[in-house]
Amino acid sequence: MHRQIPNILTILRILLALSGAAALWISYDWSQTGLVPLWLGDPALAARAMAVFAAIAFVIAAATDWLDGYLARRWDARSTLGEILDPIADKLLVDTYLLVYLVILGAPIDIAVPVFALIARDVSMTAARLWPGAAGSTALAVSPAAKLKTALTMFVAGFPLLAQPMGWSGNDIVVLGWIAALWLAAALSLLTAWNYFRK
Repeated sequence: MHRQIPNILTILRILLALSGAAALWISYDWSQTGLVPLWLGDPALAARAMAVFAAIAFVIAAATDWLDGYLARRWDARSTLGEILDPIADKLLVDTYLLVYLVILGAPIDIAVPVFALIARDVSMTAARLWPGAAGSTALAVSPAAKLKTALTMFVAGFPLLAQPMGWSGNDIVVLGWIAALWLAAALSLLTAWNYFRK
């Protein structure tokens, strides 16, 4: 039974990614419109609760990214299902949150371009991995650049969850730094995809 725990954690990451991103959007919508179900009471408090859930969901999901891989190696519990689901879960976590940020911010071009580049890269990589008979479709070795890309995209997707409550979102330098990190993450993502397809 314990050999199934890595896959269970990966599935949990997918559920947390989707529910956390949805909660982030709902939090924004409620804070802007005040249209909260009556049984939830104060709209501001309900919106904050959703934002807190979105942040907690992201942190837990990001932690499972490390934990499921560690347990799979420790227990020699690698599986084809895990090799397929793990990168999908990682991409969903980053891409769903970035899409919500993009919508909330009104899709400015300096954010839309790198976000769409990241998503296009992730879709193409997932399709390549799942393509029947593709070389290395599931057991693709992870390069140092790919590891750096994963860490950077996790940071880019998670940072606004910290910046908003800390009051940093109104700081131009912080915002420009985040946008620069987003562009760097997109460039690194495209580079790792190019290296994969070239091989």
